[in-house]
Amino acid sequence: MIRRRLGAVLAAVAAAALVCTGAVVHSAASGESRGERAARGVSAGATTSSVRVLTWNICGESGSCPARNQPDQLMTQVANLAVSRTADAVFLQEVCGNDTENDHAVDSGKTAVKSEVTLLGEKLGSGWTVAFVPYGRPAEDRFGSTMPGAGGTTVEYPPRYANPSATSDFRCRGAELVGVQGIAIAVKGTFGGREEFDLHSPKAGLFLRALCVRRTTGTPVRLCTSHLTPKGEDYDPRAGFSYRAEQVQRLGEIVGDGHDTVFGGDFNTRPPDDPGSGTDSGILAPLYASYHECEQGPSGTARKGSGTMWDSASPPVRADRKYDYLFSKAAFTACQVQTDTSLSAWSDHLPMLATASVTTG
Repeated sequence: MIRRRLGAVLAAVAAAALVCTGAVVHSAASGESRGERAARGVSAGATTSSVRVLTWNICGESGSCPARNQPDQLMTQVANLAVSRTADAVFLQEVCGNDTENDHAVDSGKTAVKSEVTLLGEKLGSGWTVAFVPYGRPAEDRFGSTMPGAGGTTVEYPPRYANPSATSDFRCRGAELVGVQGIAIAVKGTFGGREEFDLHSPKAGLFLRALCVRRTTGTPVRLCTSHLTPKGEDYDPRAGFSYRAEQVQRLGEIVGDGHDTVFGGDFNTRPPDDPGSGTDSGILAPLYASYHECEQGPSGTARKGSGTMWDSASPPVRADRKYDYLFSKAAFTACQVQTDTSLSAWSDHLPMLATASVTTG
């Protein structure tokens, strides 16, 4: 979920508890028949391999994010999860990267010198490679130049929100955060063929993008992540269309046949068969029609998954809202949504881990 932004090192025991508890698992039969592969246009000499992908909206910047001022600990959490779960790739949304890109007129009080993306790269080590692309930001913020203050007062937004000369990047706020906010992919090994794509986005608010890389170590899988517009900012009454529907169409164009691709992220939309999807029920239908989502189960027909959000209750309760997705052309062999309540200390989203079959060659 993209939010309206109004201006202790992790213990090893906690990391181990995260890894060992609270997973919801769906399994599917592994492998495909020769006829099934032929139907997908896969050559007889192609190789099918399994890759493990983790996706997580880490809620790394917004003022409502629980670990906003703990970037080092948060990245320790992400790295521990990736390594202990033997992930081949990690998709992150709402993460701060590009360390040097700050508005120093506003952010001169920064005490941190490394972004979350840089910290993650250090914690994963030399065996991993990380790519990052920022969200875009128009010069004029959609909420104007002022915001409500305490006691009924009105206060000015920081200049970076309403300054016509501001860059298009959305800078991360808080003394402990440097860089700009966006999406990232961490790959175990190396990658090439990095691609960035603009998505059709509202003229006010965030300009959203998709990021793709191709792994060059081990299975040469293509990996893509994105973050779609939230429902409250999605519909343009003048044009009469949903930006998320346009973004989904663009993702399909980016992925194409996708037999060698795993893609996903925070799509800010419930699945088609979720009773709570309401008027959103058709938005993700094109993706379900062309690809498999990791929670569809062995039959491949289910279009409703388990919740990937925490409720605001205390103690934390898992909400029945699925916003996070992993898609692949072939059926997944496993799908796990981590449900340990300790995760609510780090993000309002739950991480999802899946094993996918991809065909290369």
